[in-house]
Amino acid sequence: MKRESLDFEVFYYIEAMKTIDNPIESINELMKYDKEKTEIELFLKSCNLKDFIHVIITIFKDKYANVALLGALISETIKKEKKSDGTLYTKKFQYRHELKSLKFKYNRNDHFESLEFNMSTPFTQIDQIIEESLIGKNHSKNGDKYILNSGSGIEYIEVTPSFFKLGANMKISKKFH
Repeated sequence: MKRESLDFEVFYYIEAMKTIDNPIESINELMKYDKEKTEIELFLKSCNLKDFIHVIITIFKDKYANVALLGALISETIKKEKKSDGTLYTKKFQYRHELKSLKFKYNRNDHFESLEFNMSTPFTQIDQIIEESLIGKNHSKNGDKYILNSGSGIEYIEVTPSFFKLGANMKISKKFH
C-alpha cells in the first residue's frame, strides 16, 4: 500500500457522546472507520522512516487531528505525568525499533499540544521529507524549526537528524474525547 492511498478522515471524526437506542446503529457507529484505522496501523508498522514521518505530518497538515488515535495505533503508554501546565505521556513505540522516546504533551484543558520522538540513528533526509510533506502549505524555516503560517493543524515542526517534534496549532485545537 502507498501512503497516498491512506484515508486519514478517521483522525478528524468527532461524534458527540450520545445514547443510541438502536443496537445496530450503536455497532455501526463503533465500527465506523475500522477499515481505515487498520490500514493506517498496518502501514505505520511496516513502512520506511521517510513514509512514517510523512504520514504524521500529513495527518496534521490541514487540520487539527486526534493524536490519541495515532498514539493508540503506534505505541503503548508507559508513563503518565501530571505537570503544572498539562499532562505528558511517555510512550513506547510498537514495531518501530529505529524510533525511541515518544512523548505526547497535552495542556491543562486536555488539548493536544505536541508530539516528539528521537531516532536511534541519524536520519539525514529529515529536511527533505519535511519540505516534501509541507508542499502546498505556506511555511518558513528558521534553523531547525519549520513554522507554518496559517490554515494548518501544525504550528511548527522542529527537527534534527535525530529528533522530531510537531507542535499543534492551538488556535484551532479541540477535544476528541
